[in-house]
Amino acid sequence: MLSYLLDFLGSGEYMWHGYIYALGYSMFQCIFGITDAHSVYFIGFGAYRVQSALTAALYKKIFRISSSARQKYTAGEIMNLMSVDVTEVTQFILLSTQFWSVPVRLTITMVLLWHYLGPACLATLVVMALVTTATTYVARLYDILQGKQMKEKDRRLRQISEILNGIKVIKLYAWEIPFISRVTETRTRELAFLKKFALLESVFGFLWAVAPHVAALMSFGTFVWLNPDKALTPSIAFVSFTLFMLLRFPMGILPDILSRLVRLVVSLRRLSRFLGEEDLNTTAVGNVPDAGDAATLRNATFSWSSTDPPVLREISLHVKSSSLVAVIGAVGSGKTSLLCSMLGSLEKKSGSLDIQGPLAYVAQRSWIQNATVKENIIFTNTFDESWYEKVVRSCALLPDFELLPGGDNTEIGEKGINLSGGQKVRLSLARAVYENAQVYLLDDPLSAVDVHVASQLFDEVIGPEGLLRSKTRILVTHSVTYLPQVDWIVVLDKGAVIEQGTFSQLMEARGSFAAFFKKHSVGEGSSNGNGMEAEAEADTSDEDEKEENNQEKLRLTEDESIYVGKIGWRVYCEFFRRVGWQFVIPAVVASAVAYGSEFGSGLWLSKWSSDTSKSRHTTYILVYGMFLLSYSIFTFVDWIVFMVGCIRASSSLHGELLKRIMRSPLSFFDSTPMGRIINRFSSDIASIDREIPMNANITIGNIVWMSLLVVVVCLTSWYFIIVVALAFCLFLGIMILSLPTLRHLHRLESVSRTPVYSHFSETISGTTSIRAFGAETQFLHTLNRRVDDNINCLYHSMALDSWRMVVSCSTSLIVSLGASLLTVLGRENLSPGIVGLALSYTLQVSDGLSWTFRLAALLETSLVSVERVKEYLALPEEAPWSIDETQPAGAWPTEGAIDCHDLTVAYRQDLEPVLRAINFVASGGQKIGIVGRTGAGKSTFALSLFRIIEASSGFVLVDDVDISKIGLHDLRSKITIIPQDPVLFAGTLRWNLDPSEEKTDEELWTALEQSHLKDFVVQQEEGLEYEITEGGDNISAGQRQLVCLTRALLRNSKVLVLDEATACVDLATDGLVKQTIQDQFNDTTIITIAHRLHTIMDCDRILVFDAGAILEEGSPEELLKDSSSSFFSMAKDAGLV
Repeated sequence: MLSYLLDFLGSGEYMWHGYIYALGYSMFQCIFGITDAHSVYFIGFGAYRVQSALTAALYKKIFRISSSARQKYTAGEIMNLMSVDVTEVTQFILLSTQFWSVPVRLTITMVLLWHYLGPACLATLVVMALVTTATTYVARLYDILQGKQMKEKDRRLRQISEILNGIKVIKLYAWEIPFISRVTETRTRELAFLKKFALLESVFGFLWAVAPHVAALMSFGTFVWLNPDKALTPSIAFVSFTLFMLLRFPMGILPDILSRLVRLVVSLRRLSRFLGEEDLNTTAVGNVPDAGDAATLRNATFSWSSTDPPVLREISLHVKSSSLVAVIGAVGSGKTSLLCSMLGSLEKKSGSLDIQGPLAYVAQRSWIQNATVKENIIFTNTFDESWYEKVVRSCALLPDFELLPGGDNTEIGEKGINLSGGQKVRLSLARAVYENAQVYLLDDPLSAVDVHVASQLFDEVIGPEGLLRSKTRILVTHSVTYLPQVDWIVVLDKGAVIEQGTFSQLMEARGSFAAFFKKHSVGEGSSNGNGMEAEAEADTSDEDEKEENNQEKLRLTEDESIYVGKIGWRVYCEFFRRVGWQFVIPAVVASAVAYGSEFGSGLWLSKWSSDTSKSRHTTYILVYGMFLLSYSIFTFVDWIVFMVGCIRASSSLHGELLKRIMRSPLSFFDSTPMGRIINRFSSDIASIDREIPMNANITIGNIVWMSLLVVVVCLTSWYFIIVVALAFCLFLGIMILSLPTLRHLHRLESVSRTPVYSHFSETISGTTSIRAFGAETQFLHTLNRRVDDNINCLYHSMALDSWRMVVSCSTSLIVSLGASLLTVLGRENLSPGIVGLALSYTLQVSDGLSWTFRLAALLETSLVSVERVKEYLALPEEAPWSIDETQPAGAWPTEGAIDCHDLTVAYRQDLEPVLRAINFVASGGQKIGIVGRTGAGKSTFALSLFRIIEASSGFVLVDDVDISKIGLHDLRSKITIIPQDPVLFAGTLRWNLDPSEEKTDEELWTALEQSHLKDFVVQQEEGLEYEITEGGDNISAGQRQLVCLTRALLRNSKVLVLDEATACVDLATDGLVKQTIQDQFNDTTIITIAHRLHTIMDCDRILVFDAGAILEEGSPEELLKDSSSSFFSMAKDAGLV
């Protein structure tokens, strides 16, 4: 149609012919645009269905994957598959129409070029073949780099996930700097690959941006060479030129398609590898035990994988229905493995295992949902009020409901962050009891509570007269107190049953069990008379919050903020400032020179086609080639300079985000779901890494191109100023209408993504429990509902974009029709060469404005990621890590003397204090025991010593140094705590013991020997380089606690806080640990927070806390002399007096 229109200008055809040509020229453009918009809509609809299906497939696989295969993947790597790889598949599908339509467009264009240029157009095929060959080679490099970059990204997200899981320990040990360095090293390697990507993408962009122009030059040159007597008329030149320009889009988008194709292949490979991993052997556990048995094991041997050595050897065991079976043994003897085998989590190598009836499971490390207390207990069942009341009463939860600000409607933070260890255990037990299953697998639930509470749990829940008396109970325990009351005892050692029988049978046999029982049957005590053993550790679950608004009490997790309105200029400035103006300005200048050269080539072509002389073809070709050479060079410079600057910005934002997160107080992590933080480091940083640089560079380039294009069009003929102005106004109106909605949808999508991440993360950590309760279907429904919410936002964004494309097509129709009609009306005054150039560029003005506004919208919506990261850069910070002016001497503290004066602590300024005017003095080397009932303030006091919670008034002196005046690292690196819940990180044993890499091998081995871990480490081939898996899952709970003891030995502090450090070890190991502490910390001031009273009976002084104040103080002997004292009452309850 353009050819007919140009021929019309130099002919004597009727005017109405011109109007037909103008209308046809415009209509074809409009039809193409509308069909393209519908194609985008339907492909998008399908793409998001695929995204939903892949997400669900990954989620289902989490429940099915075998234990050995699961160990290959960290939680962060699985999250990466969902957040990154699934997105890559979706993004490719969104471009899939281009994948097949680009070759079709190229074919049609080549046919039309043959019509106008004849065999000369074959030069285009030569250019494309060369470019395709080069691109194929570059794509191979891209594929290799993509795989390596994704591995580094997996590692980085795994490390960040571990940091968030262990942030409390990291802060207590002042380990922020080595962990920041660890993530930074990984990020540096990742950025190195991104820089190589930038180079390759610049090559991609360079090749395909210049390809149409080189093709035009080669084709025109070949045309005049093959047809020396034929003029290059405006009709031939500008129709061909327009066709070559139409190649800009398919050739311009081809690098992105190829880039995404490579990334698709890598992502599909990663997804296939995970989805193809070995499933759990569902036949390992049968359901037909012997008559009268609830579970039967016959010579059963199990290992964690088919290649691992057995962890359980030839186990033969008959568990009678409705019986209570106790499983005991030393640390690492296989107690937890036995329960896991019954859950079907282990690989059966020989023998058989049959178990009948629905199961309920209480894990050693309690799994708590981010939900209310009631929802955690009810779990996936319907609410039965009478049964619920029996359960919570028997599990001793009623006193806690009185303390929690919203009772059982109080929201529990992620992973039970606002509960103590004992509270989490009893909440898990209550969930299991409420399940009303037939077989209960209980992994040492009594060790985390004091003896009084343990007695209540045994008597009212687990024991012969408890709620579960008619159920089959298999109880792993380190306590000997309740063994006389169980029906059967199984003694494990090194994965084998060495003794089993009733209590009386084993005592009469006088074997190892009898000797063990006689040695440890005394001395198990308690610190509490009733209720739970410790108050919530670090947040808003204290009774002091009762004065707050009821709704505030129930909510711990804050809703994620959603910005409204347009992206502020501060966000743009923030991003470009981090890119660096030394990169932005050269990139813009290079872009201007490149596009200026391109337009110069167009003007030169207009001059060439208007010149009827055939003797100057060589000159025209050479000058045309110089313009294109300039365009090529500066296009490459533009791409590479801007991309490098964007990587600089991404590095800066990630680094500051990581540091700000690490500098945030612990209260931030209590109230912020981990998935929300991970979202910033995964999706938002991924957008800043890849999407924003591409969108920003192309948008800036298009703005420069459009500005020059408007100038060129207006210079060719003033008639077209009207068309350009009309086009600008119409497209600006479309943008004003659609952009606010599109922007808000993108923000909603970012926010709706967080619940999906949180649910994934929560499920990964609780897979065993969910599977044990048979709750996979309910959790899948929850995921599907959250994914649907997220997909809805994506779907509406895509629908809005399709609408914008349709409206833009209508606008393009008006613009191109107006330009064509002006051409027809002014044919007497316009030369065909100028008109050809003007029409070609006017068509590009319409498409260019549409594309520019679309890119601007994409850039603004993608900058939401910068906005979200910027929000976290404004988080409140803790006190400085180090203060030069008040930094204590290097040897501080030398004595470990502690002086608390009127110490008052509140969780927030608007809440009542949880510690009130604490006064006491401990001389260096004294051993202080702290006891108290639930909510008394024991753990709060420990946290205040480390300034996890800052004092509202009063002060604490350590060796006459006010700890509130010094830096947090100066304090926390000099005192040590052994927490109740041991936290280990994926990495070597050496890294877990000494992340700062300050200790020698000799010091490490000495500490391991003192902590009784040396034998275990020596047995490992790697020694100190033994790889600990995520969370320390490949060693027992007792061994994890011994690792924490080793850390304390390495630090050799003068102040040591013990928060029931031996709760998860057997009694024999408990005695060894106590002996080690007495020997190695003899001259150290030790503060022991006691949940079991016998652990503090040898302390020099006892502090009895009550309601945030010291109720009683004195030596154990002094306090026991007073029969009216609270401490005497506790000792009496524990059977110690």
